[in-house]
Amino acid sequence: MALSKLFQGGRSELANIARHSQSLTTLQEAFANALDVDLAPHCHLVRYQNGVLTAHVDSAVWQWRFNMNKVRIIANLRQQGFRALTTLESHVKPRTLPSQTKDSGFKVNRIMTHQSASDLRALAESSPEPLKSQLLKLAAHEKTKPA
Repeated sequence: MALSKLFQGGRSELANIARHSQSLTTLQEAFANALDVDLAPHCHLVRYQNGVLTAHVDSAVWQWRFNMNKVRIIANLRQQGFRALTTLESHVKPRTLPSQTKDSGFKVNRIMTHQSASDLRALAESSPEPLKSQLLKLAAHEKTKPA
């Protein structure tokens, strides 16, 4: 879009863009307020067009929660002045890839103790194949204490 076109006429295209941006900001705030406190961080507004509001959610679980609350969210947004809203749509789109998440610092101790290995071997004795061989293979991961 050329700059000259942005400033043409009494109601410039730039002014329309500014009004649209402000209305989207207002809608985003109203949308965040209409969501439950635990749901809000996992949903964000993507588009509002022809009475259809589209949101992205972090996972299928949050999408389920979002869908369960659709009627209440629409009613809340209509009360806040968005009377043309007719439909809420949601799409799963995680904000970050699992490889980009921070390390929580929680470490799992995955050492096979002697007691666990003994229990697995005892269970294997009374188990049919192929379960028996799998249990014995798992028991073989026993970590012995260094001498």
